Amino acid sequence: MKQIVLLLTMLFLLVGCGTTQNNTAPDNSNTTNPNGEENTTGSGEDEEIEEDSSEADKAKKELIEKLKDSDKENLSGSINYSDNQFVFTVENNLGKDAEITFSSGQEYDYMVFDSNGKMVKKLSEDMMYTQAIKEVVLASGEKFTYSASYEEVASGLATGEYTIEFVFADKNFQASARETFDVE
Repeated sequence: MKQIVLLLTMLFLLVGCGTTQNNTAPDNSNTTNPNGEENTTGSGEDEEIEEDSSEADKAKKELIEKLKDSDKENLSGSINYSDNQFVFTVENNLGKDAEITFSSGQEYDYMVFDSNGKMVKKLSEDMMYTQAIKEVVLASGEKFTYSASYEEVASGLATGEYTIEFVFADKNFQASARETFDVE
């Protein structure tokens, strides 16, 4: 819910940025060319306004795409840490079959955040995945499980407290879970 409110707030701010008016009149100078025809030249301010509104339009489109993601149905996501493994479980708790579609070989991702909330590691960074669509039906009550070893997650991290967030990579359904852990 907080994400939707934040995205809507950003959308309103972007809309406001794209609707400013230029109250100054363009500096047009009228001249006559050698053929006796009148030439009208502008200062180029109109072109700048078009560029600004184009940038605002791009930002609006990106925000709309993010809002579409908030329309995804939620599956249950949880993390269990045992035997030096983070196990991410995605369960269909909707009471109906879920038609899962992966747009690549990537079915999940994880990010690691330091104690300040800064992302310090992401599984999919510098990774390559097959570019094949995979469709699976996840029946009600069924689960997908994905695991990552502690050694893999903690490698390269300094001593301290971190949070790992797993995210399901389906285009129609979302699931995520967070867990705090220590690196010693």
